Amino acid sequence: MDTLEVVKIALNPTGYLIEKMMNRNVQTFSENSEKSNLQELKEHALREEIKSSVLQNQAKVEQELAIARRIETAEEVEIEEYYDLSGSGGAGFKGDDKGVTLGVNGEGRKVTRRIFKFKGCSLVVRKVSKESQA
Repeated sequence: MDTLEVVKIALNPTGYLIEKMMNRNVQTFSENSEKSNLQELKEHALREEIKSSVLQNQAKVEQELAIARRIETAEEVEIEEYYDLSGSGGAGFKGDDKGVTLGVNGEGRKVTRRIFKFKGCSLVVRKVSKESQA
């Protein structure tokens, strides 16, 4: 394992695992494409797409859990969140003696910004009930 891979693991372990999984999937798909028919390739691609989606969802959950753990141990937390999901669309129809005109337009915008600022670290002591230890 070279230095670059160690740095990638240290900075973003989930991203590193997703990258490795995607690279392996591409390699497997390339190897299978030479010896499979089109239907098998489509099925394999769909399977890999589903796996990728599940991995992305797991990564998001892990990220939220890591943020929650850090919030739990921080002495002071400052959170700023901005969400703006907006969209518009329209359709038009025009008819005259020269002909008929039909038009459709649409616009969408998504702004998401999350800022977490953590200060300090406090010791977290949890009480464990006897029932949960059993």
